[in-house]
Amino acid sequence: MKPFFHAILLLFALPALAAPADSLREGPFTVTFHPSDRAAAEESLRYLVDAQKEFERFLPLGEEPVDVHIAHNEEEFQAFTGPYAHVGVNGVTIAERSAIALKSPRLRSIADDYRGTVRHELVHVLLHRNTDTQKLPRWLNEGICMMLANEIRWESNVPVSWMHLTGQIIPLDELDRVFRHPEGDRDFGNAYAQALSMTRYLKDAAGEDRFWEMVRAMRSTTFEGALAGVAGMPLDTFWHGYTGSLWSLSLITTLRTGSFWGVLAALCIVVFGVRVIRNRRIIRRWEREGRDNEPEPFDWDRILEDAEAWKRGTDPNP
Repeated sequence: MKPFFHAILLLFALPALAAPADSLREGPFTVTFHPSDRAAAEESLRYLVDAQKEFERFLPLGEEPVDVHIAHNEEEFQAFTGPYAHVGVNGVTIAERSAIALKSPRLRSIADDYRGTVRHELVHVLLHRNTDTQKLPRWLNEGICMMLANEIRWESNVPVSWMHLTGQIIPLDELDRVFRHPEGDRDFGNAYAQALSMTRYLKDAAGEDRFWEMVRAMRSTTFEGALAGVAGMPLDTFWHGYTGSLWSLSLITTLRTGSFWGVLAALCIVVFGVRVIRNRRIIRRWEREGRDNEPEPFDWDRILEDAEAWKRGTDPNP
């Protein structure tokens, strides 16, 4: 976010901050909250400390403070989130200020993963401290946050499989634009699901150690440069490999969901597989027929032997 927006955001947040607030501190973390949200604050602090220890090996936090605010009501949360409130997010981070705003669990549905949101927002801070997030693509930034948060698991494959089968996979050069200017919640959700899928593929293809080395390398080089130089994977190779892997992803998703769209996906995969097998059989048949129709090589020695046998009145082919 731009400094001008920070100033506007702070002006909006001042009335909310004027409400009664308590705070808890541990290590670099300070959590401020309304007195009625104490249980959530204690839970949040525990999640933050545990996540810091878990991610220390590849994304160290350091000792600079991190300020977390739990919004007591929707108006207070919107004061912190500003223009992002319309997409239904539950947490927002201003990474360069190490400031995190979280919606109180009281304002969220029971099915929401509050722990996942806390971890997700912390990872935004960790990425800002360990790499240059101006060079880190937005899709990879969000994909890493989701991957480490564990807030969205295999079910995120369902929209990606459907996007793949219906030709709606977002091109690589357009993905960051969708994050910046989504046309709606569905567009935004599809971008997040695809980003997570791409990040998982990249981490598996590069290997964990080289993946994190590549992320940190973007302090001084572009994503494309780090991808090729550290992960040994040119951009085109990565994209073609990812899109090629979506057939197997769709099949696995189909088997796990058993939904109508899953059945449709299975049918598409079966048709594709049958077509490939049929084409290979046709090619093999052409090759076989070509070999069968080839004239036998001219053998002069055999011709002479047959001629001598004919002269002797014997059968050349007994």
